Amino acid sequence: MSGYRSSRYLNVVDLGGTTLLFNGVNGCLDELSGRPAEIFLSGSHERLNELSAAEIEALLKRGHLTSLSPGEELARFRELAGALRYGQEKSSRGAGIMLLMSYNCNLACKYCYQQEHRPHKSGAVMTGEMVDNIFGCHLSSMIPGAEPKNCNISFYGGEPFLPANLPVILWALGYAKKYGMSSSAITNATLVDAMPELFGPGPGLVGSVQVSLDGTREPHDSSRVPAGGGKTYDRILDNIAMLIGRKTRVSIRLNLDRRTLDSVPELVKDLKDRKILGNQFAGIYASPLHDNIARVDATDFMDMADLSSRVFGLGIDLEHPVSLRANELSRLFRLKKGLGLTRTSFCMQTMQRTLVVDPFGDLYACFEEAGYPEYRVGRVSGDGAEFFPLHDRYKTRHIANMPECLECSVALACGGQCGVKCRTRTGDLFKPHCADTREVILESIKLAYQRSRAAGESPASPGEPDLSSVHG
Repeated sequence: MSGYRSSRYLNVVDLGGTTLLFNGVNGCLDELSGRPAEIFLSGSHERLNELSAAEIEALLKRGHLTSLSPGEELARFRELAGALRYGQEKSSRGAGIMLLMSYNCNLACKYCYQQEHRPHKSGAVMTGEMVDNIFGCHLSSMIPGAEPKNCNISFYGGEPFLPANLPVILWALGYAKKYGMSSSAITNATLVDAMPELFGPGPGLVGSVQVSLDGTREPHDSSRVPAGGGKTYDRILDNIAMLIGRKTRVSIRLNLDRRTLDSVPELVKDLKDRKILGNQFAGIYASPLHDNIARVDATDFMDMADLSSRVFGLGIDLEHPVSLRANELSRLFRLKKGLGLTRTSFCMQTMQRTLVVDPFGDLYACFEEAGYPEYRVGRVSGDGAEFFPLHDRYKTRHIANMPECLECSVALACGGQCGVKCRTRTGDLFKPHCADTREVILESIKLAYQRSRAAGESPASPGEPDLSSVHG
């Protein structure tokens, strides 16, 4: 076995009786049984000597074993990550503008990350002139190479569908219709019944929305409360039904913590009884509440792995962080050539092909940072778009520039985690705060594999043509 070792990017997943090898660079997946499975589960370098020459050759081709030294393998991966990032930057053509038309909201949710902005920003509402500056004049300078026809407009807030925002919504939808742009929104859905004509399929209408619920009626109504008091649960569900009746796609996000989790089965039953769940235009997923940037009460918050485990234990058909990532990674089981993993960064903050524009013309690379002046990446006005140093700094936040990520076996499935969260937790934008991320990714791979086997699919075996690898 001299000269060969397990790759630092090898992940060994115990399937219970067999073992799944998952290469975190090229995405190769191979199920082993018997003695080879026991060897890799043991984690013993010495036991690799028990493998046959044919097994070693096959495992080298797949990248699970390598002849490179640790330093050489790390340098090769850094080179690959940099090349992937360069290619992504050159090939990106899509664009998105999130119109934060005002910071105002008709709800007073205690965990809202924008609540501290409202006392001093509530007087500003976006104008049609600002919309003209964005879509009529300066889109290509805000997002290089962007064309209106390839741009998505997203209405965001605050609450975007406040009556005061309606003129600018209609103005922006005029551009969407003119150029064939898609439009979406993130809304609390308490006011959309006052303007149903805005919603539906096709350019010039809001075709998809995300709506949040905080559990079933009682916990939701104690959490998502109108600023003047009252209840919102039934109104929101009535409005979701109205939206899907207009063929608007509704993604229902369940904001869950330890306090609201137990209400989920009752909520799911209610949504089914109202013929919301099961409708082709409605989907639902669970997401843990978090406190990435704002100072909010996080007493009952859960991490992703805990939430996924608890939702799975409820025995209901509900997407959660592990299953959502399993959906994303399931393509690895159908891939026969090329690189299977290419995620060099985590979110919109780094590529900046989507920007948030607020009513002052300030530009933000992350919607959670909107309203914090120190996190502006630029601004737009009638004179054009200008960018600040943070704009370029954010663009360098990818795994090729993050030493800890370069050593991680799941870096290309993760992308370096949320920059806002990492900066808040570590004080350093380029230092990851991983928490349970690796656990979630490996559980996702396991779930995706089990689903593929149940469907009668199987990944390529070690004897079949290998995927591209950086290993020698």
